[in-house]
Amino acid sequence: MMRILIAEDELLERKAMRKFIEDNFSDIDVVGEAENGRKAITLANTLAPDIIFMDIKMPGINGLEAIEQINSVTPSIKFILVSAYDSFDYAKKAMRFGIKEYILKPGKKDEIVKALLRVQKEIEEERVQSQEKMQSDQLLKERLIMKLMHHTIDESVMETQRDLYPDMKSGFFLVCSGADWGQLEETLARCIADPYILLQSEGNITVCVLAQKIHSKADLLTLARKIQLDSGMFIGIGYPYTHIGQLPKSYSEAYAACFQLAGEQNSRYGFLKRTKERAIDEVISTILDEVTKGNNEQAIATFKKHASRFSSADRENLYIEMKSILLKRDIATEEHSVSALKSTQDFQTFITMSCLKLNEYYQSKQYLMQAKTYIQNHYQSAITLEETASFVNLSPNYFSNLFKQEIGETFIDYLTKVRLQKAKELIEENLYSLKEISYMVGYKDPNYFSRVFKKYYHDSPKRFQQGIFKK
Repeated sequence: MMRILIAEDELLERKAMRKFIEDNFSDIDVVGEAENGRKAITLANTLAPDIIFMDIKMPGINGLEAIEQINSVTPSIKFILVSAYDSFDYAKKAMRFGIKEYILKPGKKDEIVKALLRVQKEIEEERVQSQEKMQSDQLLKERLIMKLMHHTIDESVMETQRDLYPDMKSGFFLVCSGADWGQLEETLARCIADPYILLQSEGNITVCVLAQKIHSKADLLTLARKIQLDSGMFIGIGYPYTHIGQLPKSYSEAYAACFQLAGEQNSRYGFLKRTKERAIDEVISTILDEVTKGNNEQAIATFKKHASRFSSADRENLYIEMKSILLKRDIATEEHSVSALKSTQDFQTFITMSCLKLNEYYQSKQYLMQAKTYIQNHYQSAITLEETASFVNLSPNYFSNLFKQEIGETFIDYLTKVRLQKAKELIEENLYSLKEISYMVGYKDPNYFSRVFKKYYHDSPKRFQQGIFKK
């Protein structure tokens, strides 16, 4: 049922419009009438109509002013303007708010019907699109939480997070046992202010919170207590992490904590308690430290020495932490989970591949540092990409791709930026002519230098110089 509000200062006009709509549209409900712009604003907020018939000329706040205020709060409301004046100025102002329907008084019945049908069709199409988007987003959210739960961190996970949760500052998992789905949904809606994803599996309900601020352990305990008091379930809490690649670890912690709580029956919410001395954690830290440095031999030697002591949870923890090391540096990883590493040899291969990727990453950074230093020292001359690639002992094609990928701009764009920044500094010093500065920053043609400078700074070198002198 479509909901409509009639805003018209003439009582007879309002009643006539109401009767006409009610007599001709069984699927439209007239939810209210407003005799002026201020009343229209109030009723728009309280009645939430889909369409407003808005007279332009009304006492106090006129129709266009009312539309502007309503539109700023509820932009989804559609408007059909009604006016006794055929004024292009009104139509122009209305177009700013996306209003296409404009009826002159006295409105012909067929014009009103056509306008309503057009707006009705537009609303229905938008509703279908909105529903399709909601379904698509829900599917993406379910895929995201499933991948996080199964430790399958790939580029699609990070892309989904950037698209759906661009403001994520931290994230964590809750695993709830003994909960009723409907009741929990209501409880979470009241207790959690941040965006979250729900999934029911294996008799548990898993909650992934992707928060817009960094949460502490105390925050999570307070949240879990609120949820638990309202629902009476067991709630295992995973630690909060700031990178999407670390969230599988939070899920593992929450899952283990939930079953630990249910088994002990002492508390109904909390983090996983370490029940034994975890000297193996120091071993994991040592391996991670060596992997971070790219020291494959030392990392493998430490892993082999203690491999027999690793539980499946320890291996999972090591795997997640290693993936996180790579992801923090935007290094692509294989799209498999820890379950794919079935043997000790598989895990050693994963360690080796991680070290190789990190060494390639560090080497790339070293090449680029050398290239940037070379550019800083030789920008005055006619240096080329090929010349710079040769200096760092890379092929021109590989160097070009590496430079664009890591620096975010082409070699030429970067060189131009360096030259023009230096030119700007020299102009500000006011010690040399513009022609001299052109040569000093590597441009042999002063006219070409002027064109490049203007394109980059949106002003010619001469006008830029004059602007400095005026200050």
